[in-house]
Amino acid sequence: MAASQQCGVAPRLASVCSQSITTRSSFLGLMFRFAFEDQNGFHFLSNQEASFCGYTVLISGVGEVVFRASFLGCHVHSKRGTDYHLHLWFVNLQSDGKVAAYPLQLHCSLQGQWSTREIVCEENYMEVSIQQSLLSGTSKTEKKGDDEADITVMFSTEDRPPEQARVLSLTEAAALGYHISQRGSHLVFRCPYSSPLSQSVKERGVDLEIVRATILYRLRSNFLAVDTTVACAQNEATADGPDLLWTVPYVLSPLVHGQFRDRGMRMGVNGWTLSEPENAERGFKVGLQEGRVEIRIPFGAHGGHLKSGVLRGQYSQSMSVDLFFTRQWEDERWPLTQHRSFRLLKTPFIPQVPVFTSKAVSSKGLFSFTVGSFAADVSLQKVTVDGGGDLLTWTWSHQTQHDTDLSVSRLSHSNGSHSYQLRFPLSHTKIIPEFVGGGYKVYSLSFSFTLIISPSGEVFYHQVTIEHSIEYAAPSSPKLEGKCTDSSLLVLLHHGAQAELQWELFLAGRKLDWDLVEMGGFLLKAEDDYMSVEIPSYSPGMHFEELTLQGLVSGVEVSVVDSVSLKVEDTLVHKCTFPARELFVCLPEGRMVAVVDTTHTIPPTHPNRTTLLDHSCVPMETDSARALFSFSLDSCGTTVTTEGSFLVYENQISYRQEFLPVDDPLIHRDSPYRLTLQCRYPANDTRTFAIRHPLNSSVNLTAMSAKRRHREAANTSVCLKP
Repeated sequence: MAASQQCGVAPRLASVCSQSITTRSSFLGLMFRFAFEDQNGFHFLSNQEASFCGYTVLISGVGEVVFRASFLGCHVHSKRGTDYHLHLWFVNLQSDGKVAAYPLQLHCSLQGQWSTREIVCEENYMEVSIQQSLLSGTSKTEKKGDDEADITVMFSTEDRPPEQARVLSLTEAAALGYHISQRGSHLVFRCPYSSPLSQSVKERGVDLEIVRATILYRLRSNFLAVDTTVACAQNEATADGPDLLWTVPYVLSPLVHGQFRDRGMRMGVNGWTLSEPENAERGFKVGLQEGRVEIRIPFGAHGGHLKSGVLRGQYSQSMSVDLFFTRQWEDERWPLTQHRSFRLLKTPFIPQVPVFTSKAVSSKGLFSFTVGSFAADVSLQKVTVDGGGDLLTWTWSHQTQHDTDLSVSRLSHSNGSHSYQLRFPLSHTKIIPEFVGGGYKVYSLSFSFTLIISPSGEVFYHQVTIEHSIEYAAPSSPKLEGKCTDSSLLVLLHHGAQAELQWELFLAGRKLDWDLVEMGGFLLKAEDDYMSVEIPSYSPGMHFEELTLQGLVSGVEVSVVDSVSLKVEDTLVHKCTFPARELFVCLPEGRMVAVVDTTHTIPPTHPNRTTLLDHSCVPMETDSARALFSFSLDSCGTTVTTEGSFLVYENQISYRQEFLPVDDPLIHRDSPYRLTLQCRYPANDTRTFAIRHPLNSSVNLTAMSAKRRHREAANTSVCLKP
């Protein structure tokens, strides 16, 4: 079908040879309408006029506007009964408030021949047309001046005698929504669903809507009766296992007279009729079951559309398909009847369990898996992997991150759905296996997915836990491995299944013995082929690297030494970042570093407006709730006092209140904020390294000492609460 477009940027239109057009959803504005221009002027198409005149306007499963017109509809012009033309306007109200109108000229040529009786079951109307050449009582000798007064319509029902039938003039019938006209060689009867004189019955368990109408011609002293009864199935689609299922009676008894002779069935989607090979390729099936025609379309098949939703917290899918189904038959009254149905079928939402498929570890040590499939309206927002240590995390907003700890890629499928493939190295420091002996180690991995549905913004979650075991070749010489958890650093010494251990561990140059284990709060665990040392983040064995708003970066230097030859067999320098909402560090080189949360007051204090005693010393870094200060002991107004054999350095984080009015302040808009920072150093040694948990801010003016519970060990005191 051809469509002409003018008036600026034209809509993207796809059309098929059934007098229809499709408008892309991306083109639609705030509101759209179709309009016609005839002898009465320019007017918009209403819902009532659409069903009366043979037009259908609907939103497809992919959100596109579909317009279909009957060949015998109002304003449709025909040449020789084979070529059909329709001129209309598409009016679009754009987001900027402007109105754009696009003239469309639709043209379609009839494929094949008209059947004796044509019945159309559209989304919003029913239509039947009869070839007038077969009406025996009419002839070319009839006066061309015969008007509508010569035609009436009689409505009857199966449960009432003929004498109770209702006879209406064409004008009276039109007032009730019934359209009756002569278009070329066809007599046309059309009406909307649920019209005043329609009936609903069940046929083979299928809901049918029937209008029993007879057109009466007055021919001199006689009448010619033309049966224009129409019947359409009204049942919705259901989900039957993996299929969308729609059924219709094999024999529509209200439309069949005498012996029924089937002349075939065809189906299609989106206005296109499909061949048998195409149906087989897509998995479409048409079959007979207990007197019903069953049409089955697999979920996710090409031509259908999947829509996502959340049903009782679980990911669910609904399938829709714009189905075209046509069938032909012969009976004793009608030489050939063609019955066509256009239905936008939708299933209810059906819970779906995404399939999780893991793959073998590649030669590069990457663990790969896929999860899916999801409909096109689903996108992955966040993934976390719990492998026994810190969480491996991927988020959509940081998918271009420099590190490649966890990579995510989208895999598209031919039916429009997609899956996600994830990869990460099993050797990652945050993935901690369990060595079960017998030459195997097991990875217990818990995955959590956060996904969002567009355009509704509905969020759903999916969790999967798997175990993955691989063979483990014990090393011929001891090997060190480092891992990170939320609150500790884990050192693994792989030594193989040897009867006697002949190596010694050194942490930061000090031999690992029971005194160091007790002093540092270490946790030791021995297995057949490895041993582990868990070092708390606050342990004196840890080496402070950096403190930022992202956390405390600490590390450890470990070596394993042959106890006989004193040969260093392996060394490890491993660092971890420990999350810390607040933290205070006293560095041995004479420096204070503090991360403080200023939102404990009511109302909350703005961190970017806090200072030290010297108000020119402002935070080095802030976020919405916290401030980071880093300064030397001889700057920013730091004071020093002596307490016994200790030098006490002290400063204060504060927030100046704003009083109103400025000239004669009476009220203030802010909460008072004072927080004292204090470091204690031995008077004869400045090598102390202390980490203290903060420093709860106070709303009064009393300075709070930074002294907390602490562990004294070799000039080091540590106290950390992440």
